[in-house]
Amino acid sequence: MYFEKDKNYKIHAGRIINCDGFFAAGRAPGSTLYVAENRIAAITHRNEVYRFSRPDRTAVEVDLAGLTIVPPLIDCHVHLALDGIDFTAALKRWDNQAELDRSIQEQLRDTLDCGILAVRDGGDRRGIARQAKSRYNAPLIKSPVHALRKPKTYGAFLGQGTKQQELENVLDHLATLGADHVKVIVSGVVSFKEYGQVGPVQYTYEELAQIVHGAHHRGLKVMAHASSDEAVSLSIAAGVDTVEHGYFLSDDSLAGLAEKRIPWLPTVIPVAAQLRNPTTGGSDRHNRYVIEKTVERQLAMINKAPGLGVVLGVGTDAGAGGVRHGYGFHQELELYKNAGLSNSQILQSATLNGANILNLDWGRIEPGYPAAFIAVAGNPLDNLAPLKHLKYAFLPGDSTSKQQ
Repeated sequence: MYFEKDKNYKIHAGRIINCDGFFAAGRAPGSTLYVAENRIAAITHRNEVYRFSRPDRTAVEVDLAGLTIVPPLIDCHVHLALDGIDFTAALKRWDNQAELDRSIQEQLRDTLDCGILAVRDGGDRRGIARQAKSRYNAPLIKSPVHALRKPKTYGAFLGQGTKQQELENVLDHLATLGADHVKVIVSGVVSFKEYGQVGPVQYTYEELAQIVHGAHHRGLKVMAHASSDEAVSLSIAAGVDTVEHGYFLSDDSLAGLAEKRIPWLPTVIPVAAQLRNPTTGGSDRHNRYVIEKTVERQLAMINKAPGLGVVLGVGTDAGAGGVRHGYGFHQELELYKNAGLSNSQILQSATLNGANILNLDWGRIEPGYPAAFIAVAGNPLDNLAPLKHLKYAFLPGDSTSKQQ
């Protein structure tokens, strides 16, 4: 449902869960939420009265009794150009616009059905996510257009190789194309065959610092693909804005993330999903052991993170092998639960922290904030399962005429 700016809305809720920057908590049952001009105007409890500042406007009443209102879920790391089912087939689809459109429509529909109202894409060589951003209202899409990487290194499907002397021109081009952030591939990927092995770091400190400075100069945040402790440490030193993956990061790196207030997106599910893949880990005992051990270590570090003050977001790497858009998000939440995080901590990571990472003023259900939230049955503070079963999604109205 899209709110219309020139209407008043009175929404009766069974429960409202809010995130305040430290944890998520529920308001007393029976609250009523008022929306005017696409923003939350007030929240009242039973028998309290609120009068709109423009009572002459058309009034719309919505009954969500028995449902819980929660801030929108946000996936901070996806790849809309991939489907999570067949990498080779997805790449071939890039050359067939009709098939590509159908695939992306399905992926976005699955994303919305899972309660995810915004995604941050990690880039692709063709800028496919940027095209989707220009065509669809929901979910909201943030795109880097394509990723930065050095020539002849990992990530050919994510972006063309960029020589360091070309960097300023490429950053200017990305900004002109409307990039929302810069994605830089600092390292290779984690091995599913040799425990602790990760592809090499691509940049020196000076090179990565130049990328970060150039992006910040253009008003763009930097998301860093860093799949080793060496890459994470380098990324922290260079001043990136988020660290993606971070497999095998150390306690010192966690402390560095906390000190610099750099959010971490652990992306556990793309590794864990390989246990269901007969090629990578399903039938090979050694590979399975390596994958299981890698997941266990990542969960152990996630468990440590909140206590050290690390800001956790939720990113799935949706589109990676075995990670479907939308569905992978709830699998990631289950892994956070397995790591020992509370439902409140998980909900905080999945909503408010994600909103901050994407530069959205969402995540809080309080007067003055945008009217962006979802409604589910049950109480996610008691059990995360209701988040899988979206009943309603609410977003501020958009005057643009994109496809639905």
